Amino acid sequence: MNFALGAAVLCLVGTFAWITWQRRLARRWLDRLAHSVRRYARGEDRRLAVDAPPPELESLSLALDDLVRALGEEASGMRSELRLEQEMVRHTPNGLVLVDVEGRVRMVNPASRVLLPVRGDPTGRVPIDAIPLAELQDVIDECREKNAIAERSVVYGPRDLVVRGLPLDGGRAALGVVLDITTVRAAERARRDFVSNVSHELRTPITTIVGFAEALGDEPLPESSRPMIEAIQRNARRLHALVDDVLHLSRIESRGEDLACEAQSLRPLVDEVVQRVGPRAEARRQSLVVEGPDLEASINADAFVHALGNLVDNAVKYTPEGGHIAVRLATAGHGVEVSVVDDGPGIDPVHHPRLFERFYRVDPGRSRDVGGTGLGLALVKHLCQAMRAEVSVTSAPGEGSCFVIRLRP
Repeated sequence: MNFALGAAVLCLVGTFAWITWQRRLARRWLDRLAHSVRRYARGEDRRLAVDAPPPELESLSLALDDLVRALGEEASGMRSELRLEQEMVRHTPNGLVLVDVEGRVRMVNPASRVLLPVRGDPTGRVPIDAIPLAELQDVIDECREKNAIAERSVVYGPRDLVVRGLPLDGGRAALGVVLDITTVRAAERARRDFVSNVSHELRTPITTIVGFAEALGDEPLPESSRPMIEAIQRNARRLHALVDDVLHLSRIESRGEDLACEAQSLRPLVDEVVQRVGPRAEARRQSLVVEGPDLEASINADAFVHALGNLVDNAVKYTPEGGHIAVRLATAGHGVEVSVVDDGPGIDPVHHPRLFERFYRVDPGRSRDVGGTGLGLALVKHLCQAMRAEVSVTSAPGEGSCFVIRLRP
């Protein structure tokens, strides 16, 4: 009995000692693991330098090894992407200015120092203090306030710049992007000057051709010559109209600013257009009417008459004989709409996105037959933009067309 009791006590003591020893081994291994994890977190090690775990912690060790391996691969990929993004920011020709949630500069790239007047180290400073360019501060303030893209054009020294603000973090932060468009603007000016100069040079000989062709038409010539004289007159008049449209478009583009506008009554100007185009509509037995009340809108009278005249003239040209054309005035929201509606052949929607481009024709042969220059709708678009108005079209084959000019009140 005493022997059995002693054996039991000895067994319990041995078991307790073994458990204590295992706990010490596990604690030492966990202490080494914690130390290794801290070194890994500080970036001092690329792996967990802990080997020979106790048997009961072997599955934990394997799981931690898998986790560390996955984290290492992910970190390597992120470092690679970060290096690539840093190279992109460093070598992009566009200026980049990052502004944090406190409205202070966090980063500028090298291109910003070339394009902008950066003073010293801009980090931690308000943009206008670090980079004294008011347009940059304006677009950053606007995009943060409205949480929307803001943009300004500015001339700084010899450069033409576009300064754009992009909201970040819901508008709390912002990225200023500076684009150098000097060469683009120079090319545009060169193109406009070339077109204007060539058009001016062409006006005199074209006027001479038109005059002599009309003089020949009044002379008693053989009937066989009559079609040739008429062809000369028709094409000379078309060429004269084309040169006039090109010059007008060139003058609009060269202004570089919006036209002066003021609130005016629209009905007298609409009546003026209808009276001028009316005889051509009557010759084609078309009804041309004005509908709607007299309304006021902010316009440039000359630009409005020219734009509306082009739309009404097109309606007369392309609407079949005996058709109907209406110029309608109506309020729309806080603005005014002037619509030119006809029951002509209509225009397939596939053409609508390009309809206001220069020289774009839905049916080139038919446009030439009616004397179109291909610039009428382009002129309408640019005249509307210069008045801060909009022009659009609604049309479908066989359903006529509706061109709408939307004006500010």
